[in-house]
Amino acid sequence: MSEKEQPRLSGALAQKVVDTIAPTINRHVNIMNAHGIIIASSDASRVGTLHEGSVEAIRRNEAIRVTQADETAGTQPGVNLPLALNERLCGVVGVTGAPHEVEPLADLIALTVQLLFAQEREHSRSARRAAEARDLISALLAGRVAAEVVDRNLEAHGLRGPMLLELWLPRDGHDPLLEQAAAEGMRTSWVSLFGAHWRLRASADDAAGQPAKPSDRFLGGADAFDAGALLAQAEMMRTLVARPALLPQRAHREIWNQDIAVAVARTPARSLAYLAAPARALNQEQAKTLLVVAAASAMSQAAEALHIHRNTLVQRLERIGQVTGADIRQANESLRLQHAVYARIALDEMQIF
Repeated sequence: MSEKEQPRLSGALAQKVVDTIAPTINRHVNIMNAHGIIIASSDASRVGTLHEGSVEAIRRNEAIRVTQADETAGTQPGVNLPLALNERLCGVVGVTGAPHEVEPLADLIALTVQLLFAQEREHSRSARRAAEARDLISALLAGRVAAEVVDRNLEAHGLRGPMLLELWLPRDGHDPLLEQAAAEGMRTSWVSLFGAHWRLRASADDAAGQPAKPSDRFLGGADAFDAGALLAQAEMMRTLVARPALLPQRAHREIWNQDIAVAVARTPARSLAYLAAPARALNQEQAKTLLVVAAASAMSQAAEALHIHRNTLVQRLERIGQVTGADIRQANESLRLQHAVYARIALDEMQIF
């Protein structure tokens, strides 16, 4: 509901308030809509009938106090208090009894209705946006929707400009960040699909918050300026989810190579053992050393990342060459060995990321 639309009071919500409060205060309570029709009452027979006193309260937009019963008009002593939601008149709260006694109660009931209405509206909006987010991310991950359709869905969700898709495999399935609400025009809520959690957000959303636990597997795509780029990212990330061991934990993100990980994840299962063969003789320490050196800009940087002396690193590299027969100073041989290490990771023979 837009802010300019007339707020409409839910009969179910109004009756919930009446059923909760009327027995406690031991008074008859009526709640009327903007037309003076009783939509909730402690006397069920009156629901759906016209309440004359509320019509006057709506017309004058002020509390109407009735001090004398009028059997002909069917009115009882009490107070009829206009009810405003979002600063707009939407109904009336009526409580029977001496006006000076029940007016504070009418104020309390009106406040309760306002609070519950706001809560219900926010819940309804959150549920709607969660459903929209699921539809949008499902379309991206399914990969069968045209880019123009995705663009329209993005527009409907208020997402514009460069966006990025995020993938998260938390160690704790109850992480509070998973409950983070969507922010209109900035991000969707987290959506659970294909064994992972996904979110789409604007690149400019600095307040989005990212998982902080080093052991969580988390991957954020590059900035995407159109639906085509997003669809390509989604296909790549879903491929990786099928081989979760290839996804990096945050603590190991620097040594992870996305291109190699995706290539290995796309390798048919029957071919992984063949791809892994060149790295069969490597132990875990040697495999990690190879990946750290490949990611570093200099040997000194690699030695520092491994917390070893440079001479020790040189000795390790010589040993890697001896056991594999590969000259890792040659880019193509180093790359082939890296692919083999990733294949072993995909086969759960190593746990480096």
